[in-house]
Amino acid sequence: MKKPFFAAFIITLCLAFIPKVFAFDNYLVHTEKPVVKIVSTDNNIITANVLVTIMNEKDMVIIAPKQSGKAILTFYFKDETVEIPVTVKKNKTIFKKTESLKFIKIDIPPQLFQIDLPPRAEDIK
Repeated sequence: MKKPFFAAFIITLCLAFIPKVFAFDNYLVHTEKPVVKIVSTDNNIITANVLVTIMNEKDMVIIAPKQSGKAILTFYFKDETVEIPVTVKKNKTIFKKTESLKFIKIDIPPQLFQIDLPPRAEDIK
């Protein structure tokens, strides 16, 4: 009887010290110009990829934080370079604001809404 209890106690104790998992919010970035290349100083913290569409405009970027920390995203355009410091925390990601880049959070949960029922035939006159 002692062995199963002891084994359950050890498993419970080990599970108590496993770090909690946090989900980070992904972002979609819209730029005014086509992006040539994006470089992250630490790909273990945050990654960014250009979203290629049918029109091949290359003005949308998907940013995916992976773990907590600080990094710098460097956006290379044809005529300029923009560096953005990024701080990834457990519950939010903080970007330095720039006028040429617009950040859109894409992991927003859907909002519930109710569709009104159509009127009954008797009510229409």
